[in-house]
Amino acid sequence: MRRRKYMVRYLALGAAVVILFGCGGNDGRVPASEGTEEERQEQEQTKAENGEAQSAEGRDYDLPVDEAQKTEAREACTGMFELAAKVCPELLQEDPILSDEVAEAVVEAMGTSDVPVSGPDIYRGMENCEIMEAFLKGCEDGESGEITAYELFEDGRIGQKKFLFDRKEMYLFAVSSYWNGESAVLGDVSYSKVKSWSYSEKGWLFYELCAPEYPEVTEPVYSRAMVRVKPLEEECAEITEQYLKPIAYNGNNLFWTDWDETHMEKLDYNGLFEYLYEVRCDDAFDQTRYAEGIPQEEFEEMMTSCLPVSREELREYAAYDSEKEMYEWISLGVGNRTLGAIVSSIPEVTAIEKNGDGTMTLTVDAVCESMADDALFTHNLTVRTDEEGNVRYFSNAAEEGARGEELPEYVYRIQR
Repeated sequence: MRRRKYMVRYLALGAAVVILFGCGGNDGRVPASEGTEEERQEQEQTKAENGEAQSAEGRDYDLPVDEAQKTEAREACTGMFELAAKVCPELLQEDPILSDEVAEAVVEAMGTSDVPVSGPDIYRGMENCEIMEAFLKGCEDGESGEITAYELFEDGRIGQKKFLFDRKEMYLFAVSSYWNGESAVLGDVSYSKVKSWSYSEKGWLFYELCAPEYPEVTEPVYSRAMVRVKPLEEECAEITEQYLKPIAYNGNNLFWTDWDETHMEKLDYNGLFEYLYEVRCDDAFDQTRYAEGIPQEEFEEMMTSCLPVSREELREYAAYDSEKEMYEWISLGVGNRTLGAIVSSIPEVTAIEKNGDGTMTLTVDAVCESMADDALFTHNLTVRTDEEGNVRYFSNAAEEGARGEELPEYVYRIQR
């Protein structure tokens, strides 16, 4: 995928996507200890007593981690680095730069160890996803066990996450690691109880960790995460990554406003420009170039090539200074930002309908980490692409019944 740079924007996924699990048995599950009922009760009693010792201060987060756990994690991450280095020796160098293709090859190499592995491309899912899915479905059925998976980060770090389920509660032991000369060195280390979790039919795992609350902290601690276990269908993933993800739902309203060529007045053109720029130019938007506004010709050329809107309509609907022949632009900030779960969601194409006129109608779900919802709302987007890879957006409409309280009133970039 050519748009890995956009993962940084949305992935406050960051620690979220680190879902890395280790496994035992053919399906990755470590079975509960066998023995007599008396022995099992004794084991569970011991576990409960240990849990009380861990939560002696009345909390289920920042649980103690002993040196044996750290050593085991460090050695496992070292092994993963060595495995990855077979296809990418640069990973053992300082500040490695990983292209999309190299990152994908590294994830595949790590996956030969028969454990779930994820990478920077969230839509790609996990290598050995069936192992992860078997564990999660077992937990849903009340089976105890544990699983460990690994993640390759964009900056070359490798993370490990071990989920442990005791038939009632789930815990997460997580580390990040980087290479330091001859072995992996641990960075962040955490061990917490999972407050809640769910696994959707589409293959998304959502979870929230226990974290400090008021009055221990004055501001809420965000501890939610999501990861795609099963990969998105390849064509859907490519279209999403290339034409939807750079735009998404924050800072513009292209995908959560109903519009077509006969109703173009509601779009926030001034806010949308920077996102269309990144799609069309395949480059990061340079704010310093537009501090005084966007030249009329550049703005109108971008909009008319990407949308069914005329230059006359743009001058009427957008914030336009006719004397300077400039369209206004300001960066997204506190006073002109829409709040709500939708703005932190990411789009995901789930179906493609090829139309007779050469366009495609895409069924798109807004996947929301904060709401643990893989379809916060669903909309249908019609587009056409050309041989050069350029895209033109023709219409967007929310499916019936898809609009609700989760969609707040949009705040335009330039106040009208």
